[in-house]
Amino acid sequence: ALVVGGVYPAANGRIEVRFRLYDVPRQTSLGGMSYTVNANQTRALAHKIADYIYEKFTGEKGVFSTRIAFVTKTGSNFQLQVADADGEGRQIVHSSKEPIISPAWSPDGASLAYVSFESKKPVVYVQNLQTGGRRAVANFTGSNSAPTWSPDGQKLAVALSKDGGTQIFMVNADGSGVRRLASSSAIDTEPVFSPDGQTIYFTSDRGGAPQIYRMSASGGGAQRVTSGSSNYVVSPDISPDGKLLTYVVRDGGRFLVATHDLNTNQVQVLTDTTQDESPSFAPNGKMILYATSSGGRGVLAATSIDGRSKYRLSVPAGDVREPTWGPFPAN
Repeated sequence: ALVVGGVYPAANGRIEVRFRLYDVPRQTSLGGMSYTVNANQTRALAHKIADYIYEKFTGEKGVFSTRIAFVTKTGSNFQLQVADADGEGRQIVHSSKEPIISPAWSPDGASLAYVSFESKKPVVYVQNLQTGGRRAVANFTGSNSAPTWSPDGQKLAVALSKDGGTQIFMVNADGSGVRRLASSSAIDTEPVFSPDGQTIYFTSDRGGAPQIYRMSASGGGAQRVTSGSSNYVVSPDISPDGKLLTYVVRDGGRFLVATHDLNTNQVQVLTDTTQDESPSFAPNGKMILYATSSGGRGVLAATSIDGRSKYRLSVPAGDVREPTWGPFPAN
């Protein structure tokens, strides 16, 4: 295949970008587009064109126009940032001298939920990315942590210790309607919804060591999902089609990203580093973003779901952690 294009001056300081995609052996055109944009929109347009080409080749939506969120630590300063999927175009969402953890995108990409320690304890906030406005949605006695959005964006599952041990609760997106989903003597945390919103996967040490379990989103009993391969499994995320889990497994002294086929229970370790954490699926389910360690600091990396393709993201200096991949853009 061949892409042919050009950039041309247009009126009022704008530029016109044209491209066409060709099938060379068949000597046919696979389509093309023409856009007129401001000079500061060229990067976003390049991502849009890349998405067009990717979809023509694969039949799957591309993720070049999506965004990611992550936390940086430089000195004693923590920043929650969002960026393009390649790590460029960074914007600061929130800064604090206290830790920020567990960012989670709303399904429409308009807001982030996260945990901030600015009041000297973990509190769950929801912040609108356009207005900057934010509100505390879980600020109870004890720990408030691990927020995740329901697929319809109406609710959050969170891990709270307000009744004693850390357990999973459901709250409305405005912080109202708090409801406990299950009871155990163990630590239940890191919930994530299945794509249809009917099931919650979570991390629990109720079997003596952290493993992944699932339960109905309406609450009730839980069933263990992981078994045998490792006595330490944490940080689940589920693919957009609901077929794969990704999580971190401990193998000896290494912490690695793996996938788990929910139909066959086959587990595949994808990484060969030592300190991986926070795996997050791309919205097309073809890549997994995660944090790892390089040169003594946290960096961001991504791997294809078969483990064959890996790359590092361009991110600022300092320690970079807690990545999460956002949804497809609305337009």
